[in-house]
Amino acid sequence: MNTRNHSTPTMINRPAKKPEPVSESGFRTGLALFTLLFFVWFMFAADFAGAADYKGKTKGGSSITFALKGNRVTGIRTVVPTLCLETTGNYSSRAGAELFQPVAAGRIGRTVKSKALQPAAMNVGAKATKNYEVTLKKRGKAVSGQLKLNYSFLIPDLYGAKIFICSGSTSFSANPR
Repeated sequence: MNTRNHSTPTMINRPAKKPEPVSESGFRTGLALFTLLFFVWFMFAADFAGAADYKGKTKGGSSITFALKGNRVTGIRTVVPTLCLETTGNYSSRAGAELFQPVAAGRIGRTVKSKALQPAAMNVGAKATKNYEVTLKKRGKAVSGQLKLNYSFLIPDLYGAKIFICSGSTSFSANPR
């Protein structure tokens, strides 16, 4: 290296490197990868494009929302009146509303069961395994059905544990927004 002018060193007696030519196979590979990724994105976006949003009321007057595409119902969100009974000790009870959000998509004309570890309102927000059952019917554009939910939880106590079993159900009807 030569340092004629201390601020900009230069190389002496070394030939400059020529840039590598762009290979045609690398371009084709990149183009194929781009095309594949675009196709996957398009299919994912198209899956949600045709879903119709529905809104309705449950038997108890709560709002229910979901999306319907073909015979699949996804994103059910409502509350279900729930009663919890203690199975040990003094047999106390709790009553209230539980958030109903099944993880599996419902199907028109079928009963779909699923379960998920989710926070439970009757268990002071602690997680419990909720068992869902969704039965759906369609008449014209209106969708109606039955929603059922059950789960259990344990509360530790100084003299032993208290076990609660909870169950809730409701019916609903909904129309496109």
